[in-house]
Amino acid sequence: NTMPTKEKNEFITKIERFVRDELRNHDGSHDFWHIHRVRNNALSLAKLEGITSEGDLTIVEVASLLHDVRDWKYAEEQRGSFEDVVEDVLKEYEHKKTVVDIVNNIGFKEELSSTASASTQGDTSRIRGDIKFKIVSDADRLDAIGAIGIGRTFCFGGAKKNPMHDPGVPPNVGLTREEYQAAHNPGMINTTINHFHEKLLKLKDMMKTESGTKMALKRHEVMERFLKDFHDEWEGL
Repeated sequence: NTMPTKEKNEFITKIERFVRDELRNHDGSHDFWHIHRVRNNALSLAKLEGITSEGDLTIVEVASLLHDVRDWKYAEEQRGSFEDVVEDVLKEYEHKKTVVDIVNNIGFKEELSSTASASTQGDTSRIRGDIKFKIVSDADRLDAIGAIGIGRTFCFGGAKKNPMHDPGVPPNVGLTREEYQAAHNPGMINTTINHFHEKLLKLKDMMKTESGTKMALKRHEVMERFLKDFHDEWEGL
């Protein structure tokens, strides 16, 4: 049971408007262009992964559009949970629960081992096995690596007034979920270069689809080359 095209286009346009408004104060690392690229990545991956049903493609598109609404990294701007905030824009949508589950489980933080005991949520493991979740997750991660990933990382670091690099501040490579979250607290200084080691270089091994993994390997090499050049130039070579 797919939505008629006209209705679908209006639905997507309404969501785009909502998301533009939600993200209007974000810096360039998490602005609407990031959303635009993640949607493109996700729809490309969906095709490569053999998703043909219009209904499934719409779920992938809607979850991609909404995935950064109420992002915890911008917590000071937030009012209300993700579910409450999208209630209005998704109220007529039959796959609302799937979209909410996808968005609530997306993100690097959700996969870091936590020092707290993991809650046994059936919903979580169910959605994590869903190819649509895997596609949206991979699409978001692809935008975090490669040339775009480099640009976004320095953009985010600049917005947070973090130093680019400090040889006296080594990366915390085995960081836990709590440490990763704490590093984003106001006043916590971490370097942008450390973010590559703490997160971005790990992403190629955390991709969930075959096509996502292939694309990630290419983008990973771009970052490796960049870091080598960065450190050479830092030493005046």
